[in-house]
Amino acid sequence: MRRKEIVACLTCALLLLSCGSAAATSVLRTSEKIASDRPEAWAMNYFTSLALLTGFGTPPRRKFLSIEPAVELDWVPAVSDEDARVGFNGVKEEDLNKAPIFGRPRLTIGLPWDFALTLSYVPPVKLFDVRANLFAFGFERRMWEHRSWSFGLRAYGQIGHIDGAFTCPSGASRYKPGSPKNPAGCQNESDDTAYQDYGALEASVAYRIAQLKGLTPYLTVSGNYLSTAFQVRALTNGFEDRTYQSASTWTFAMSAGVVYPLTDKIQVAVGMFYSPLQVTRPPATSSSNDGVVNVRSLLTYRWR
Repeated sequence: MRRKEIVACLTCALLLLSCGSAAATSVLRTSEKIASDRPEAWAMNYFTSLALLTGFGTPPRRKFLSIEPAVELDWVPAVSDEDARVGFNGVKEEDLNKAPIFGRPRLTIGLPWDFALTLSYVPPVKLFDVRANLFAFGFERRMWEHRSWSFGLRAYGQIGHIDGAFTCPSGASRYKPGSPKNPAGCQNESDDTAYQDYGALEASVAYRIAQLKGLTPYLTVSGNYLSTAFQVRALTNGFEDRTYQSASTWTFAMSAGVVYPLTDKIQVAVGMFYSPLQVTRPPATSSSNDGVVNVRSLLTYRWR
């Protein structure tokens, strides 16, 4: 057989194989804007609320270009099996309980006129089988003080996302498609992305107790706009699922706790956070409150 004929035969064979492979796997692409009380939106709002860059007490008065590095460590409460049924409008259970804690660094820089800028970044390092890439920022100022009382305002926001196997967790593909441990027919581990963007305005009030070495109880209240989305990347039942869902939600949140100065430069704060979240879980036709509660802590060092 001549060389040209061999090349032609190989080319035809490759085309047939590629056509057969394309026919074997179909791509499902859908894009949907869902209601803010859908189970899928509730899950996105739940974990985005846990990432809110809330304040710990009222903003102190800072010198221009002062620097305060801090470390935040928060508890991430586990979602029940029933609440984890958020896929397909509350039918499919998703793997939501990835990380038991959430931590991030903070850096606050003093600005003119008693304003301050807070920056925080979680780099894309894989922990607890997820990879976060979150950048948060905030502006704050103490607005009023009288004796031991103080009042402040903060505006903060975030852009970023978290990658993980939420729809098809690791090991699900070992089981028969349609079985109780693989009801979605996962054929491999998914590579999904949850987008967590938000903006918020927060008011805070605090009372410093001099007799207790400066122990300062505080209360914060915030209004939040959550712009969330979820991108599925999974191979299920011979289909490449590329479903994209997005939601926009206004929420209310509050936190209460105490700030305690350990030294002249080091202080620790611990608070309880709560945000009510509305969700309609079929077969229910009306929404109910299924809010998020967690404990947050912050260790701050006043460098200069």
